[in-house]
Amino acid sequence: MLHQIVYRWDPDGLLGRRGIVPVATSLGREELFGWHTRTALADAVTMDYGDPACPPFSVCLLDTPLGTALIRREFSADARRQRLNNSAHVLVGPRDGVAPFDAIAWAALGRRGPGALDLENVAPGYDLKPLTDRHLAEAFDLAAGGLHERARRLGEPLEVLAAAVLRAPRARMSVTLPAVEEATALLWGLQHLLTALLPGPWTFSTFEIDDAHADPKSAPRFVVLPRPPGARSDNRVRVDATGRGEPHDTHRELARRLARYYVDEGWAGFHRLLNVPTELHTLPENARVAALRTRLDGLAAASNPRATQPARTPGSAPTAQATRQPGPPAPSNVPKPAGRPRETGTGPTGSTPPNTPAADPNRPEVRCPYCLDRVRWNEHELYERDARQRFERVDLSNITDPLKRHDRLRSTFMRCPNPSGDEKREHYLPTNYMIHEPPLVIGLIGDGLSGKTHLLAAMIGEIEAGGLRAYGVNHTAVDIDQHQSYRSTRVEPLQHGQMLATTVSSEGNLVQFADALLLRVGGRTRPIAFFDVSGEDLARGGREMQFLAAADAFVFVVDPVVAIDLPELRRFAAHDEDLRLARGGDRTFTAVMNRLPREKALLHQPVAVAVTKSDLIRFEPPVDAWLGSHPPVPGVVDPVRADAESRDVYSFLHAHDAHAWLGPYEEFRRCTMHFVSATGARDRDGRFPGGIRPRRVLEPIVSILAMCDMLDQAGVERVGV
Repeated sequence: MLHQIVYRWDPDGLLGRRGIVPVATSLGREELFGWHTRTALADAVTMDYGDPACPPFSVCLLDTPLGTALIRREFSADARRQRLNNSAHVLVGPRDGVAPFDAIAWAALGRRGPGALDLENVAPGYDLKPLTDRHLAEAFDLAAGGLHERARRLGEPLEVLAAAVLRAPRARMSVTLPAVEEATALLWGLQHLLTALLPGPWTFSTFEIDDAHADPKSAPRFVVLPRPPGARSDNRVRVDATGRGEPHDTHRELARRLARYYVDEGWAGFHRLLNVPTELHTLPENARVAALRTRLDGLAAASNPRATQPARTPGSAPTAQATRQPGPPAPSNVPKPAGRPRETGTGPTGSTPPNTPAADPNRPEVRCPYCLDRVRWNEHELYERDARQRFERVDLSNITDPLKRHDRLRSTFMRCPNPSGDEKREHYLPTNYMIHEPPLVIGLIGDGLSGKTHLLAAMIGEIEAGGLRAYGVNHTAVDIDQHQSYRSTRVEPLQHGQMLATTVSSEGNLVQFADALLLRVGGRTRPIAFFDVSGEDLARGGREMQFLAAADAFVFVVDPVVAIDLPELRRFAAHDEDLRLARGGDRTFTAVMNRLPREKALLHQPVAVAVTKSDLIRFEPPVDAWLGSHPPVPGVVDPVRADAESRDVYSFLHAHDAHAWLGPYEEFRRCTMHFVSATGARDRDGRFPGGIRPRRVLEPIVSILAMCDMLDQAGVERVGV
């Protein structure tokens, strides 16, 4: 939560003072007095902005003794006083409450930003409500794509400013731009380029008329000026971003190489250079520039085609044939897994018990996910659950009305006959699971804290909200009671901002699927069942996990907190020793891949790798470019775009030495990789106070449906190849 303060001209204000003063806030009086008097807030807000070059909006991010302050200043004409009026909307909070990227995005949107106020009409007093973190995250989602494209058009200013920072990483800088309105885009690009080299808080102002300040320690690190000031400044390095008079030295050459990667090469090559901030931060400050130059030299000499792919943004087609990261080549004789093939007569058949009518030979065989036997639907082995959830046998032979019969069948189950006789525990399969096309069984794979449970709940919630309809897919529940139970215990609590408990270990019990849906596509109906099994069970790999052999597809969940060593993720790691041990990879990945039957060099099940909790790394390229993106044509699967994201995810993990999490890509014949976020925000004390905002959680499911030939679209056979 961030507290709000509104400044505007007032004869007395909340603190009894005349001028541009606080008139409304969510703080108490003592806290407001502290922020106004003990920080540089008052100076940053009340400065007289009468310069003709003054933009309608500007933003200042300050690091103060009380925390972070984000100030959005608004300039308007005051007819009564016949002058430009200065108002401000201020957000204040703890030092980690506002990230620079969030602040820049909020700046770029101006009054269109989420949570923006009409400053002239805000009612005075202490009745403002705190602003949730969700509003800044929404601003980032709205502005990131446009800022990224604008920044990549500022090649020369970025080069000049980056060179100045390389010369003096600790210096405070005043920047003159060709156009002041490009300040937000320039700062956005600079943050991408040189975050790893900048010590201390990253603060800025997108517009100042002077660069002198009585307390340079609390002044923004980067300030943008409308023109070069005449007076000399001892506090700042002045940089003319137009390039006039700026030196051409080794730092300028290094900055040119950096900017060229950023402007010309796009994420495919550049983020492999950027995503090593932990390595650079651990070096002595005077060695960081040399390490950056060495890394650039290595990129230039690399033969990996990914380092030289042309610029590409989400949704655009590359100009060269997409290539996969190094891994085992896909043999030409591996059969295409375009859906689960119907096996005939290869599994154990057993015999029908005496006096028990045979199963319907006109129905397809279905592999039971619990005992792995292949069985057919048998109308004479139907059961219903009573009020105490016990299975009671039911006879529907007397119901001949088609409508009544169909309605009654929806709630029935068939007891699995377990022809092989190797499973002593009785188990039941929903009729809807048995009477349509063979089910699509999907297992979610990941350790206990990887976020599988939240991801699946967010997926089901998005499907329930109609997220698959654009792809021509409609759905109903396989087992209505189970589906409603899953909604009430998982989906709805998450949607109401409650953090979910991790999946409980089965402890020897039969592992059941978490939820199952009937998907209808182009006249076809096929059940899809999701298994969310505890990480402990998956790693142990006991007999309860035999459903893995029946699974048709997998979603491997990568937890960036464990897989990636970034400064912004370290505070989420509760136990350093446990984390150190976990750096070797997710134990469930290896356990599952070792257990699957392998007939060829590569496993045949289609898989999607989901880097969950991506909101925690949303400022890292290329995560920022993908997390808020949407398909250019809603409801259309683009194999080129799917491959582009997979390449970026692979490169991102590879650049951070998360090689152990790349196993699924290299072990399965068809694989896509995705950046996703089940909640869109981090929790606070077990809750999401601003609510959840799932990001791209359906992308893994859509890819799996495409790879399993479940989408009625041309070209889906190329997805994940």
